[in-house]
Amino acid sequence: MSLEKDRISTPQMITLGLFTYIGEMALVYPAAMTAAAHQDAWIAGLISIPLGAGTIFLMVTAGNISPDKNLVELSQMVLGKWLGGVVALYYLFFFLIAASTYIREAEDFMCTQIYEGTPGGIIRAMFLFLMVYGLRLGLETLGRASQIFFPLFVFFLVCLFILLMPQVRMERLYPIMNTPTPDMLHAIMYGVCYPFGEMCIFMMISPYARKQSSTSRDMFFAIVAGAIVLNLMLFLSLTVLGVYFSEHNFFSAYVLAQKINVANFLQRLEALMATTWIISTYFKTVLYFYAFILGSAQLLGLKSYRPLIFPVAFLLYGCSQLIAKDIIFYSKDIPVYWVDWDFTYAIVLPLILLVVYQIRKKFFGYQI
Repeated sequence: MSLEKDRISTPQMITLGLFTYIGEMALVYPAAMTAAAHQDAWIAGLISIPLGAGTIFLMVTAGNISPDKNLVELSQMVLGKWLGGVVALYYLFFFLIAASTYIREAEDFMCTQIYEGTPGGIIRAMFLFLMVYGLRLGLETLGRASQIFFPLFVFFLVCLFILLMPQVRMERLYPIMNTPTPDMLHAIMYGVCYPFGEMCIFMMISPYARKQSSTSRDMFFAIVAGAIVLNLMLFLSLTVLGVYFSEHNFFSAYVLAQKINVANFLQRLEALMATTWIISTYFKTVLYFYAFILGSAQLLGLKSYRPLIFPVAFLLYGCSQLIAKDIIFYSKDIPVYWVDWDFTYAIVLPLILLVVYQIRKKFFGYQI
């Protein structure tokens, strides 16, 4: 019997998917890509879109082995109780660490850019309070809330792009194709594995959506649209701020918003960027929080995941503090290894599930 009774509609799943894809990437993506590929980061970003689309197709195909089962149930069904349980635990550990990291990013952003001098623990507690409140209301409520915030999110992004266009300087992209091949490949891998790879969370969410015949197609196009938005933000960062500032400022997209100046009247609109980022990061983090408690409840054989909400909230509070000693650690040291982690969860493990299922189906007549 399913632990989740709520159901979300296809539009709700699409808006949640866009929020999850963009998520905290709205601020950190330009800096991460530019650090690897420098002025050629926009080329690496464009190359990563079709490769990332292939990654999404792989995860959707793995999920379609049994569309009504989430990742934890599917792993145990295909790989067996024990080996599947180990794979499920591996995913749950990733969900926990990822949620902790997003909370820490939100805390550091607010404390260094907006509420300077405010204790980080206060920001963290407020963020967790909102997530606990949302989870107590249920998945369907989160889906409806995403639809309410989505027009505001789009409006802020459109304003940012339009108002920055007069400051675009194409000469800041030169010289083109001057990046060494290993660095370019690393940037492409980052562009594929980080934003696209972290969509593996929807292998925990999609079974609880009221699907239509066009659901997979619509979700696919929505994620590609999100990729275009992220790469447009990267392009603006390179052409407005330049390579050096895009590379050395972790929150370069926020600095980008500070550059808006229309006739010395309309300016300092970085609060729009901050609001956009906080909205998308909230929905991404709360879905990882939800996936962790739902999967844990299923592995432990509980009748409901709701008793785990408050204990896991305290766990996330502590983990987000311990995840890194400072902002430099997770902005410079962690991403190098995080990419490999995302590669494992988004490509390697779904591919193993597909291969094992096909072998069992062809040679042993296994049917789900």
